Amino acid sequence: MKKIIKKYNFIFLISFLAVGDQLSKYLIRHNDGFYICNPGISFGFLFPSWFFYFIVAVIFLLALLYLLEKIKFENFVLNKIGIVFILGGAVANLIDRYNYGCVIDFIDLNFFSVFNLADIFITIGAIIIIMKSFKSNS
Repeated sequence: MKKIIKKYNFIFLISFLAVGDQLSKYLIRHNDGFYICNPGISFGFLFPSWFFYFIVAVIFLLALLYLLEKIKFENFVLNKIGIVFILGGAVANLIDRYNYGCVIDFIDLNFFSVFNLADIFITIGAIIIIMKSFKSNS
């Protein structure tokens, strides 16, 4: 029972992050805010087609979900938190890609690529996992 509750907590957190990103994009699009429709992947790199990207993203998400299920919770809490952030961001961007054929980006710092909250979530997740792996190795 405890394992099921933990699993639902992770699903809730992933959903919360994805919904938060989608809400921010909805508000930007419907209030005449600045946004771009990015057909590429991270940092504007182009990908052969949105369908190919969609298939690759689904495979990646399934692999992360598998890892989330198989990693022992007690030993790798930070890794699971990192994976939750990555999955939340990836799901949000996948929703965009499915609905629009591109990802809605709206945060423009003028010195970097335009990005969105999902990209921030993915970056935070990657940083958590990388920092945890360095800490584990030292």
